[in-house]
Amino acid sequence: MKITDLSNAELVKQFEKLKQENIRLNFANKLLEEKLSAALDDTGLYVWEQHIPTGKIKIYDQSFGSMCGYRLNELEATVESWKSNLHPDDKDMAVTALKNHLSGKSASYKTVYRMMHKDGSHRWVSDRGRVIEFDEQQNPIRIMGTHIDITAEKQYELSLSKYANLDPLTNLLNRKALKQAFDNLIASIHYQGGAFLFIDLDDFKKINDIFGHKIGDKVLLNVAQKLKMYSPRTTSISRFGGDEFVMLCDSSDEDFLTQLAQTLINAFSKPITLDNKSFNIGLSIGICSFSDRELLFDDVFDHADQAMYKVKMSGKNSFKFWER
Repeated sequence: MKITDLSNAELVKQFEKLKQENIRLNFANKLLEEKLSAALDDTGLYVWEQHIPTGKIKIYDQSFGSMCGYRLNELEATVESWKSNLHPDDKDMAVTALKNHLSGKSASYKTVYRMMHKDGSHRWVSDRGRVIEFDEQQNPIRIMGTHIDITAEKQYELSLSKYANLDPLTNLLNRKALKQAFDNLIASIHYQGGAFLFIDLDDFKKINDIFGHKIGDKVLLNVAQKLKMYSPRTTSISRFGGDEFVMLCDSSDEDFLTQLAQTLINAFSKPITLDNKSFNIGLSIGICSFSDRELLFDDVFDHADQAMYKVKMSGKNSFKFWER
C-alpha cells in the first residue's frame, strides 16, 4: 500500500505512531548517554568518534580539548586541531599510527603520546580506536575509539625508572645506569675513546665513626655536588655505595684526564664545613682510559679500581693511570 492510498485518519495515526517511536528512541538514547556519563565519570576515559572525510571529531560526554584545559567550543573539534596540540616529540609517531590504521596497514589504531595542556604542561594519553564504517569502495568513513589520561600513571612509572637508575642519597647514577652510559658511549657514532676515574674518599670511615652516619651523609652530598661542579658537562658521575665514586669521561686524552684529576684534588684541598665542623677530604683517583669498542665494562672498571688502590698504597690524595 502506498502512502497516497492512506486516508487522512490513517496518516495521522501513522504519524502519531512514528512520533511516539521517536520519543521512545530519544528517551532510550538519553538513558544510554546518562549511563555512559556515569560510567566515564572521573575515570579520565574519553570516548571519541571521527568522521574521516571531514576530519570532525566528537567526544562523548566531554567537550573537545577538556583533557588539556580548554573550555567548550574554545578548541575546534577536528583532526588538525588534535595534531596541532600533540607534543612535538610525539607528533610524527601518533599521526603515523593513525594513518597506518586508516590505510589498512594495521588492524587497529593504538598508541601512547603526550598532548600539550593549555597551561604549558603536557598530558600523557593512551589512545586506541578502530574503523567502524566504510563506503561502497571500502574507504573508511568513521573511526571510533577511546583515549585515557594516564599522566599520573606515567609520572609514577618515570619516578620508578628514575629511582631505579639513581643513587638514593646523592641522585648520582648507580652502577646499572653507569653501565648503560658506558654502552651508549662506545656505541656512539662520535666515539673517540673514554675513561673511568675511580674515586675513593680518603679516611671517610673516621667521619662516620666519630660523627655518625647523618654527618657522613651530608659530607657525601657535599662531595657529590663538588664532583658535578668541577667535571665537564658530558661526564657521567656515579656513586657505588659507601665513599666510592666513578666518573665516565668521553675522552681518552691523557693530558685532559691529568688536568681533570688534578682539578678535582685541588677542589678538595680546603676543608668542608658542615654544622660548624670542618672535615678534611682527600681523593684517591685511579684512571683507566680506553679506545677499543670491544672492551668490557667490568674490565675497565676493575682496571681503574686497581689504579686507585695503588694510590692508596702510595700515600693517598693523588691519582694514577692504570698500566698493564
